[in-house]
Amino acid sequence: MNKKEISVLLSLLFTVVFSVCAGSIHTAHSIKSNTLRLHIIANSDTAADQQIKLKVRDHLLEMENLLPDDSMSFEQAAYKIQENMSAIEKEINICLMQNSLPYTADCSLEQFYFDTTQYKDFALPQGEYTALTVRLGRAEGKNWWCVIYPQLCSQSCGEVSLENSDEFIATQKITLRFKVVELYEDIKDVFAKREKEYTNMP
Repeated sequence: MNKKEISVLLSLLFTVVFSVCAGSIHTAHSIKSNTLRLHIIANSDTAADQQIKLKVRDHLLEMENLLPDDSMSFEQAAYKIQENMSAIEKEINICLMQNSLPYTADCSLEQFYFDTTQYKDFALPQGEYTALTVRLGRAEGKNWWCVIYPQLCSQSCGEVSLENSDEFIATQKITLRFKVVELYEDIKDVFAKREKEYTNMP
């Protein structure tokens, strides 16, 4: 089999895989493109620092005037976070100071990779999400996250509420579809590498 035939075969296989996964890929992309996550990384994994992480979470979720609401578009929600970033960071540092912590917080709006996450009644696909990331001190401890747009964070338990979560409600079948998307992404990477190798063949 020559280089041209191999290239055509790879393209055909990729097209077949894409056709099978197209619906799931579109769903996953739509969710990732319209979701803002809150990501808090603790200073360390000591019990004290992990407890502080949760205190910061509770304090931050009380800042309703600084956080987006579901009446906004995704772009408006992201803009509001960015616009209030200094105020959010200041409030978190006040919380740390009140708890006599020797470190401060660093807040940013950034792209962050999350694995596929399955909850009892819904799932979120793997990939990069826009996230309000809060790094406490050295930021070397376990993290905590939730969805702040749409508003799915539950302050009391640190988990995710199903209120206003129609876009995220999924059955186990949907979760399997997200797993298929993961497989598609892996195959796409393999095809890209192989095609590059065959293109460079003499």
